[in-house]
Amino acid sequence: MEEKEFYNKVGKNIGWDFSKINSRTIVENKTWKITDIIKSYLNKDKIVLDLGIGGGEKTLLLSPLCKELIGIDNSEEMIIKANDNLKKTDNNNCKFIVAYIKSLPFNDEYFDVITCRHAPINVTEIHRVLKKGGIFISQQVGEEDKLNIKDIFGRGQNFSHKSGEQVKRVLEEFKKLDFEIIKFERYNAIEYYKDMQDIIFLLENTPIIPNFNIKKDKEKLKELEVKYGTDKGIKTNSERYLIITKKR
Repeated sequence: MEEKEFYNKVGKNIGWDFSKINSRTIVENKTWKITDIIKSYLNKDKIVLDLGIGGGEKTLLLSPLCKELIGIDNSEEMIIKANDNLKKTDNNNCKFIVAYIKSLPFNDEYFDVITCRHAPINVTEIHRVLKKGGIFISQQVGEEDKLNIKDIFGRGQNFSHKSGEQVKRVLEEFKKLDFEIIKFERYNAIEYYKDMQDIIFLLENTPIIPNFNIKKDKEKLKELEVKYGTDKGIKTNSERYLIITKKR
């Protein structure tokens, strides 16, 4: 299944709402909450762009804290879900549109803050649409995320890459465009998913295991449950990187 087709399918089904399983998942050694970090940089004077919003569930938490907020995603179904979620609120400063990170449909130096959770980063376009002194904040999924699951399946998102390989390359791009690196951090948290149904929900709705198929991968799921099942749940990990930069 092509990437866009996959995200359209997920967008139509759940958007990017994982609250169903997150409330049951035990997480240990998590260093930060990205939404809290983003909120600390916002105020009622800020114009904000959120990249790769999924169903807009997290983006909508930011809207009351800023002057204007625009969220984009390249999945039409994700934006349909995001706008459905927006209609359920009383937010009047927020707009969700289909757009592509490689070619942002905005004027130069329009935004005070740009945020990104797990979406690709195009440093050149971020530099163009961000004001001087503006802040870019991103949380990225590390290559070793869910590593034990990928090992069992023998495949996975960025499975052949070294930890930090991609995000460090992005940092070099920011430095070349004279951004100040305010913060660069990593955590590798331990996660316990309640049961195999939660693991299946995760794998069906994320790109962790490409072309995951519950029937074809049945034996791999059994192996995962036997090898990593604990009293707390099915054990895996969450590797995340935090980038905060400032345009000089």
